[in-house]
Amino acid sequence: MIKSLMCAAVLSAPNKSIYPLAKPKPCPNVVLDCRDFPQGEAWGKDAVKLISDWYDSVTSWLATDGVDPFDAAISTTRYAIPKTILVVIKKKIDPPAYASGGTITINGEWITAHPEDLGMVIHELTHVIQAYPANKADTGWLVEGIADYTRWWRYEPELHATKGRTVVDFSKANYTDAYRTTAVWLAWASRKHHMALVPALDAALRRGDDPAPIFVKVTGKSAAELWAEFKQDSGS
Repeated sequence: MIKSLMCAAVLSAPNKSIYPLAKPKPCPNVVLDCRDFPQGEAWGKDAVKLISDWYDSVTSWLATDGVDPFDAAISTTRYAIPKTILVVIKKKIDPPAYASGGTITINGEWITAHPEDLGMVIHELTHVIQAYPANKADTGWLVEGIADYTRWWRYEPELHATKGRTVVDFSKANYTDAYRTTAVWLAWASRKHHMALVPALDAALRRGDDPAPIFVKVTGKSAAELWAEFKQDSGS
């Protein structure tokens, strides 16, 4: 008779090569308002579908379940699902899009010129899910970097293999530049040191904590040291 043996190991942290996932959250009702730009209705419906289809995935990529992704023994603030996500398309606003609370506002002129840019909806959806409290530390650059990391390295990872991939100009760039520069650095640090880095940073931001110590906790190096290593690895 062949017996099946099962062993259970309790780990204080996930394998550094495995991206830790939170339990996905169900998507709330998503509503479209394109009264200011009726021409954007078809695009807006695609955006609503994208949010509905990907909301649970994005919630699983961040620390939304109240459990620290690097050390399960440490709890953090749970993400509260909004009752509704509102997608508003305006004829013209300054940026291509922005998020405030549970509302994502889209620039009608931008989507007319760039109808393929549905990926920005994932960036703004990430902001809706981030919903961080006020922080005494300067964290705006990291908030935007995490949102771009979610877009370009989890939703649209083909960026790695295309001519559109981010190339950092180290003569003037820094990890605090936000958006793609911060995102590509986070992606590099995650893959080289520990895949729990981004969700662990998210957990700290949800607590309202200064995220700087998380870099040392997860990778053993400060943000500045990681940037210097990233620059060296990039041949600069």
